[in-house]
Amino acid sequence: MDLESDFQWLASSSMDQAWAYCKNADSFPKARLAKLGLSPDQSHWLQTQMEFANGPAKRKVNQPWNWFWTKILLEQASDQWVAEQTAEDFPKGVQVVDGCCGAGVDSIALAQYLERSSESFETVLPIDASGLACELTRWNARQNGLVLNPRHARFEEVDLPSQAWLHLDPDRRASGRTVDVYATEPSWTTIATRIDQAPGASVKSAPGFQPDADFSWGECGAPDARRWISRDGTVRQQRLYWRIPRWENAARIASGFRKASGWHHEVFDEEILDDSERYFRILHERSEIQVGCYVADHDPALRAAGCVVALAGRLQMKVLGNEFGYCSANQPVAHPMLRWFRVLDLLPMDRKKVRAMSRSMPCATWELKSRNVDVDLIQLRKELLIDKNSPRAGSLLITKLGKQHICMVCEEILA
Repeated sequence: MDLESDFQWLASSSMDQAWAYCKNADSFPKARLAKLGLSPDQSHWLQTQMEFANGPAKRKVNQPWNWFWTKILLEQASDQWVAEQTAEDFPKGVQVVDGCCGAGVDSIALAQYLERSSESFETVLPIDASGLACELTRWNARQNGLVLNPRHARFEEVDLPSQAWLHLDPDRRASGRTVDVYATEPSWTTIATRIDQAPGASVKSAPGFQPDADFSWGECGAPDARRWISRDGTVRQQRLYWRIPRWENAARIASGFRKASGWHHEVFDEEILDDSERYFRILHERSEIQVGCYVADHDPALRAAGCVVALAGRLQMKVLGNEFGYCSANQPVAHPMLRWFRVLDLLPMDRKKVRAMSRSMPCATWELKSRNVDVDLIQLRKELLIDKNSPRAGSLLITKLGKQHICMVCEEILA
């Protein structure tokens, strides 16, 4: 359905009535919708939205029936929990331009956090080159109790308010999905100029984006800080910061959210990172790393940020293998970004020995993890013996120590 030529329908009473039918129905209410005189395209649109609300939108937003999407905008959107967290990067009371606003998740989170402190400007100014995206942002804001007035324009063609801070999620699919900021739309040259002009800026990039030493940042210069954000064990995004007071003096930040503990942030400056990496190299050169009585798997935001070694130094732990390896200690250290395991046995990574171990240690389930070792975990799991009557749950943590591939037989504990 080409809603870009039919914006009026989204704001109509017939659409509201039709959506109310969908929200209260177990299956698509085709017969009831027919009485409203909707076109086949409008009925198809509603059915698609119903499928989104009952499916993938649940992973993106807290109340999926309060949102409309296109397939691409739903895939590209920040999830609501991360958007609410990154909205806190901006000082309250300022004006923020949300470039490439999409369906409005970030704009709505920003508006809810910043609040209106002045009648002289709109607190959040969403901008998008897609008229449909702008209309969906307007509709989604209304459904979430807000009024937003998105501007339908290309980001590079808009004269931004002189004191507006910048929030930007550039399109990384313009030339095929990419981690390269130079392949985004709008162009990095445009983005760099706008960053340089703004009081402060937060730009979303792919979690895997890693500029090399001679990367050319352009007019804005290198970011002051970079932040990796995970939610429930998955890295959702990396953010690049310029002049953001919340992270003053930070170089890298790893932020993780778990339902049990909420948000936790580990902040590192350049000096901490350099000292930790230097100490790590010295220990490994001396072959002084041994497996302790306990090992910990860490939040993926720490790995993406390259901060595992720095956290280990902060908590007085060792790191096995390379700088992305498991942490090891003689006593577990309670920390919301660590999962701790008690080491029950230490084996060479030999399939026959691992299978024999599973025979002598009955477990109802086995959790398998591998770090720095290429091993087919699916096939290995099939080779392990299972005793469904056992009360025990076992874990195999496979890694490389020196030149040897080892398998740590463990059970998870609550630190």
